[in-house]
Amino acid sequence: MKKTGFTLIELLVVVLIIGILAGVALPQYEMAVEKARAAEPLAMLKTIRDAQEIFYLANNRYATDPAELDIEIPASKNFDYGVNSGMSVYATRKDVADSKKYLFAYRWNQTNAARIVCGYDNAAARDFAVRLCKTLGAKEKENDNRWILTK
Repeated sequence: MKKTGFTLIELLVVVLIIGILAGVALPQYEMAVEKARAAEPLAMLKTIRDAQEIFYLANNRYATDPAELDIEIPASKNFDYGVNSGMSVYATRKDVADSKKYLFAYRWNQTNAARIVCGYDNAAARDFAVRLCKTLGAKEKENDNRWILTK
């Protein structure tokens, strides 16, 4: 009587192929998930930008305090939001390794007031942030660690 089944070599080859496919697919999946998470701060910064433009149309000047815009910056489990003294609003990815921390910022007191930028603040995050920024469509390089997303 002949026994049928898989040999150990055949099983090892299948496991090896599955491992290779998982090794290729996992980074792509991780980037897709992070791109989806990035939609939250991008939407918030675009809302702030739109509110700033409405404020400008009504008052012939840009707001100097985010409280003048009649919008609330939300609490988030994925991002820390803040306001710099240079009148920019930023969102920084939180609760991830330093190598995966990236940020988005919207500056309104400069000559190019309607720009939202994507980038990083620490060198360890450079590779991940650059890939994410490019995935989101950032093309024009502003300086060493920021890319313009919108005009």
